[in-house]
Amino acid sequence: MDAQERSRRAAAGEPLAQMIAGPAWATPGPFMDRVRAGEFATPKIRSWREQIQTISTDLSDLLASRTVIERLRRAIAENPRLQTYNFLLDRLFRWYATSTLVMAYRDLDVRGDVVSMRRLLEDIRKNAGELTRDRFRKLHTGSDVIAERSADPESLSAFIMGRSLEEYYTTIADAKGRNLSVDAIAAEIDEIVTAAEDVHKARMTVYAHRSAAGPALNEISLASIHNLVDVLDRVVNKYRKVLLYEPYLDGHTPVDQTNWPEILTFPWILPRESDTSVPYAATPAVARTLLRALPDDERRELLREFLD
Repeated sequence: MDAQERSRRAAAGEPLAQMIAGPAWATPGPFMDRVRAGEFATPKIRSWREQIQTISTDLSDLLASRTVIERLRRAIAENPRLQTYNFLLDRLFRWYATSTLVMAYRDLDVRGDVVSMRRLLEDIRKNAGELTRDRFRKLHTGSDVIAERSADPESLSAFIMGRSLEEYYTTIADAKGRNLSVDAIAAEIDEIVTAAEDVHKARMTVYAHRSAAGPALNEISLASIHNLVDVLDRVVNKYRKVLLYEPYLDGHTPVDQTNWPEILTFPWILPRESDTSVPYAATPAVARTLLRALPDDERRELLREFLD
């Protein structure tokens, strides 16, 4: 850039530095769409990409339910009046635990006609040669040529992005760096199976099947179920990056944008329903009932507001 052009840009308020464009595979447009659609993948890898998307979508739904139940647990912990036994809350927690246990276990299924994280990992382990370093590069860039540094300013972005791809593949590759590490994949399979041990026992002898010999364990904690879900969250997110190069920043837990807890802040049963044990019509009798239900210190504070 000569001095005259520099002066012109300064006068116009334009940036003085060269604008560095990204490579075609990282710039919105038709070529990026082709890369993201998996056009440069082998048929086997396309199948893996479809499976990881299905697994990931279901896991996000599972973790959405978890955010709801954990918010309810926090509300109960913060409100002494909810800490006594309640049939509705008991049913809600049982429904959640049962459904989560059964849904999470789907990713341990090894039958040939199902999609599961365990089957996907087994397939990748057996066919690790499908995703060599060269094929990984072509899958996510549309080219099997390593990005090189050059004097062209527009090549800098391509070089940086390409280098990030190469560095990431090194973290999942074997000692030679050219193929996926089958030992690492086997370790991930073992981790999922180990995390699912109690879930497997509960599912096979209590929830999915009723064992004639009785339950294989007397009870299963929510922590055990959540431990399996946490392992799945991490492993599935890793393979979103491997196969799609689109990992979630904070895992599969969705960001709630609906303010759904607001429903917990007002009565569910309308005043016209006479079968409620706690009426809400504004009458002296109702006020007395509600005041008596308050703890002594809260009742005194409330009365002080009206008397002062």
